[in-house]
Order: sequence, then C-alpha cells, then structure tokens
Amino acid sequence: MTDNQSTQVDNTQTQQTDTVTQTQQTQQQSPSFNWKAQLPADLANAPTMKKFEDTKEGFSEAVKSHLLLEKLLGYEKVPIPKSKDDTAAWQVFSKAMGIPEKPDGYGLPDVEIPESLKGMSFDKAKFAEVVHAHKLTPEAAKGLWGAYTDMTKQAYAKALKDQQDQVTGAINQLRGEWGDAYQAKIELGQMVINKFSDNQETNDYITATLSKDPHGIRFLAKIGDQFAENKIGDFRYQRHSLTPDEAKAEWDAIRMDMNHPYNNEKAPREVRDRAIQHVNELIGIARRPKG
Repeated sequence: MTDNQSTQVDNTQTQQTDTVTQTQQTQQQSPSFNWKAQLPADLANAPTMKKFEDTKEGFSEAVKSHLLLEKLLGYEKVPIPKSKDDTAAWQVFSKAMGIPEKPDGYGLPDVEIPESLKGMSFDKAKFAEVVHAHKLTPEAAKGLWGAYTDMTKQAYAKALKDQQDQVTGAINQLRGEWGDAYQAKIELGQMVINKFSDNQETNDYITATLSKDPHGIRFLAKIGDQFAENKIGDFRYQRHSLTPDEAKAEWDAIRMDMNHPYNNEKAPREVRDRAIQHVNELIGIARRPKG
C-alpha cells in the first residue's frame, strides 16, 4: 500500500468516528419527552392526569381536554334531576329545555284529514297532556305528534281499503248467485235495517257489520223476503219466558182491544186461530202458581 492510499483510509475512518460521536452527543442532548416531570407532584399525581400518558401524544390529549372543558364552561349549567320526585331540579330543567308549564303550551298543529278519511279525529288536548306528563320538549312533542297522526291515518286508510275490498268481494259473490235479483234483495235487506234501527248511528253500524260478509247480506235479504211475503206475522205470538203477571197483563190488554184478531170475528181464520191459541197460552201462564 502506498503512502497516499494509507492516508485516505485513515481519513475515512476518522470521519466515520466523528459521525458516530456527533450522533451520540445529539441523543444525549435530546432526552425523552416527560412533561409530567415539569408539574408539581400533587398535579402530576392527580387522578385526572393518570388518564393521559407522559408522552407528546398524552400532552396533546391533556391540552385538548382542557380546551373542551373551557368551551363547556361557556354553556348554561342545568342540573340533572336525580329522580322523578326531584321537583326543584325538574322545574329548572324544564325551563331550560323549553318545556311549557301547561300542556296547551306545546301549540301542536291541527291534523289535516283528507276527505277520504272523514269521520276520524284526533284528541290533541289529550295527547298534549300525555307528552307533558313525560316532560317532552316542544320539538320532540311536535315530532311525535306528526309521526303518530301520520301513522294513524295510514292505518285507518288501510283498514278502509281492506273493508271495501271485503265488501266488493261479497257483492261480486252474491251477484253471481242472485243474478238480476241482486238489487231487489239488497233493497229488502236495507229496508229491514231502516225499519228496526233506533237511529242513524245504529243503522250505519248494522249496515257496515252485516254488509261486509255474504252471510250477513243473505240474512238481511231473507228477513226482507219474509216481510215481502207477509210471513212475519208467524212470529207474532211466539212469546216465551213470561211471568204470570206479564201474561195476565198482556191477556187483559188483548181483551180490551176490540180490533185484536182474538176479538174480531172478521179476522182471517188462520190469523184468529193463532190469536186464540196465543191467548190460551197466556191464560195458562197467568194461572200458574207464583214462586
């Protein structure tokens, strides 16, 4: 090896040694990040501080937590009621949340009911009482009111459609059975309802109940046929379970009625015979021992 080559090798080794030494010195001059060591012992050992690591990341989290707390301190402080009986806290809480003092303070909107659903209604006042008892905020109350009424209208509309489909099915079935006589039989059935209903509400109820099923329609039509053929009189004297006093009262009323078939010799023979038989039954019941 020449002198020049030896000198170059020595210089390279010297440079490598200097680089290693500088790196070691830099590491010694940059100790690990121990931010808790800079705090007084009582703060560093506080339970809250144990939530954060003694690293740069932990320090960042601690700072973020402090900033968030500062932000929250700017909000109005509202106590959380400890129980349903914590009246004082509930009063403060309700006021802060905008819960009205009385149910009518919610100002719930009226429900728009389409013409196809006429007849249905909603008790807004009762609903307000219920949500007020559960201390709903006005926003929550109105949201629930809207959801409840919409859901109810949808359910009601579906029930009406199902009923109409059922009625349509019954009509189609009976049209196939009765043919051209269908309309006449329906009118006879409605005549029966009209004759014996106490009021329009009862009329509507019976019509809706019996007209949705073929069996009900047949039943009404059959009674109507009996009226049309004047056979209802057959039921006139079919009375049962009368007490002796009731039987005597009816017997006395018949004897006083000169137009009754029992007293009217001009009445049709068949009708008068049934009347006589009925009076004889009344006499038998009236003469039974009481008790």
